[in-house]
Amino acid sequence: MGVAPHVDHPARALRPWLIAGTAAWGILAALPWFTSFGTISGHWTGTLAATVVIGVAALLFWLAARRPDLAPRLRQALMLCMASMSLAAAGNLLRFVAGLGVPFPQVPGLDITTTVVIWAIGLAGLLRFPLLPVTRGVAWQLATDTAIAVGGLALIIFAVWTLPGLRAAPPSARAHLLAYNLMEAANLVALTLILVRGPVRPIRAAYWWLAATIVIETTYLVAFQYALGSRSHDFRLPNSLFFLDYLAYLYAGALFLTRPEPAGDASLLPESLRAFNPLTVLAILGIGAVLILSALNPAHPALSPLAVGIVVLALLLLARVVGATGENLRLLRADAAEEARRHAERQQLTLRLAGGIAHVINNNMTVVMGHAGLLRASDSRDVPARERAEAIEDAAQRSAALAARLLLTSGHTPGLGRPERVADLVPELRARPQPASGGHHVRWDIAEGSGGAMLGRAAFGAIIDELVANAVEATADSAPITVALRDETLAPSEKMLLTPAAGRYTIVVVSDTGRGMTRDVAAHAHEPFFTTRPPHEGRGLGLSVVYGIVSRLGGGLQLESQPGTGTRVTVYLPVAPQAGSTEPAPAAAGPGSPARAR
Repeated sequence: MGVAPHVDHPARALRPWLIAGTAAWGILAALPWFTSFGTISGHWTGTLAATVVIGVAALLFWLAARRPDLAPRLRQALMLCMASMSLAAAGNLLRFVAGLGVPFPQVPGLDITTTVVIWAIGLAGLLRFPLLPVTRGVAWQLATDTAIAVGGLALIIFAVWTLPGLRAAPPSARAHLLAYNLMEAANLVALTLILVRGPVRPIRAAYWWLAATIVIETTYLVAFQYALGSRSHDFRLPNSLFFLDYLAYLYAGALFLTRPEPAGDASLLPESLRAFNPLTVLAILGIGAVLILSALNPAHPALSPLAVGIVVLALLLLARVVGATGENLRLLRADAAEEARRHAERQQLTLRLAGGIAHVINNNMTVVMGHAGLLRASDSRDVPARERAEAIEDAAQRSAALAARLLLTSGHTPGLGRPERVADLVPELRARPQPASGGHHVRWDIAEGSGGAMLGRAAFGAIIDELVANAVEATADSAPITVALRDETLAPSEKMLLTPAAGRYTIVVVSDTGRGMTRDVAAHAHEPFFTTRPPHEGRGLGLSVVYGIVSRLGGGLQLESQPGTGTRVTVYLPVAPQAGSTEPAPAAAGPGSPARAR
């Protein structure tokens, strides 16, 4: 097979031809309503037009099947569709030649045989389209949607066959019509399979136009039989639908030819409409239309079966939507749990890495500080050497302080002091100036009787210092920063960076009116060294230090922020139950717990 010629902008190059084809096909679809024109009448003009429109659609599918960048199975499916349309075009060409008076031998059963062959190749093409694997819940959705689509067609055909023209039709004609209906039902099953399972890397618009062809063909078949059954022999609608059908094929072929396959798999419908299959809704709407027509004649024999059938199928559709919605919710919960697990694993690895780096820095800085001290003491009269030694010691001390903060980030909290009540720690913390408050006023809002949590003096001081320092960096000079404190029994349901278990907590809230953060930035704000500021300006460890301390305590952490409105950080410190109390203590969990770290 050759390679299709490369076109830099295939969609742009094809657009004028597609516009011209749309206009021509539209005129052909409108002509049956104004003059005796179409494929059913057998007149050579309609047959020639049918040959042309089918041939053009087949050409587009053949060109699309030659695209080397498409998946091999998709190319095979397009080639089978092209073969089916090519045989249909050849059949219409023979009819056109016969309409000109060229004699052909009459072969009994040739018409139905060629129709079956053309349909079988087309059905093979539909079944060859690459689909996603069958997952949990897809099988029953497929069965339900197939029952609705095929059951709807069966009810409509039953109603049409009760018309006098079809009741009086010879058995051979009824047998041929039955075969056509069965073939169309198979097409509906194939379409349901595509819509429910979903194609692999779908060119969405192309698949929707392909689905439209099957819906139009089904409507064409029903309209044709209705014209026969009503003895009106008014074939304007089916003649018009024939050209609309191949207009949809024209669009599908053009889109398969010009649109690139997406990089990954995607649903044909938006996520919000995942439980919706338009084919089932169209089937019920079709039954409703036929039911309305039948209701005009109260003695119509199909009235009762149609009424019962539409109720049964509507209930099936309701069950399908409810079940699919429940399945989608289950999948969303599973995805959320998996994402929480992956996030917890990443966070745990990050914290372990931070702890390991902190120990290495600490050990190396101990050696550096020792040698710097020896250098300074070895020649105290050499002022430049002493200053250089002091500079080395100063840098080493800053690195050691960084190592200590990294240890806090990793959840290791040695040397943070014996646990004390937060209520006893607050007065001393309020009295001393905040190290990073600058010119900002730190306003405290302490609820009466709060501060029952127990933790080390250094741990609580580190939490307040880091959060206030973060607020200062994000807030204009002299803007107030608020630290609020209260105790509360909590049964949390909100999504947090660390979600605490139910229980009694001392809640510390540090809020500012600064520049705030977007949702994406807030999702990473607790990671070590993450910052949106230039490298020489950001401190990089503020919230991650708080995260490490709180996760080791089994508490919670919530971050609320919007650009331009400020940030609010809420820390949940677990309160140990008093002796004899029946209130459960919060369950401690490290940052690796999927239920907490999300």
